[in-house]
Amino acid sequence: MTQVIWQDSYSIGIDMIDTQHKQLFDIMNKIYVASEEDSDIDVIMPLFDELQDYTKYHFDEEEQYFTTLSQGGIEQHKSEHQFFIDELDKIKQQSLRIGTISLELLYFLNDWLVNHIQVEDPKYLDHDNIS
Repeated sequence: MTQVIWQDSYSIGIDMIDTQHKQLFDIMNKIYVASEEDSDIDVIMPLFDELQDYTKYHFDEEEQYFTTLSQGGIEQHKSEHQFFIDELDKIKQQSLRIGTISLELLYFLNDWLVNHIQVEDPKYLDHDNIS
């Protein structure tokens, strides 16, 4: 696995949200680097906590913003966000049990986030109303 590199195609056209997405990538990359360097779980967990905290912050911000734009369907988006938050909790607990974070879990985080940004987030945007 390589680090998650931001690509222009990931942009949804809203600076605030794109900036937050980039920050999520940055945090995930810190976790990846620490994992590749075989860092102790005591090094990885604070980074994972940062990812969890920032993910929750970003999802709250995104949901508030999308609510102002969308005619409906935001509950499905919130449900997808909650799924990811729940998965982060499971990954954290598993990592604490085994003493490290597995590359498979990093793949999951990467795949879910990129797919969510490219496929799910644009569903809630009416680009005619974006300022």
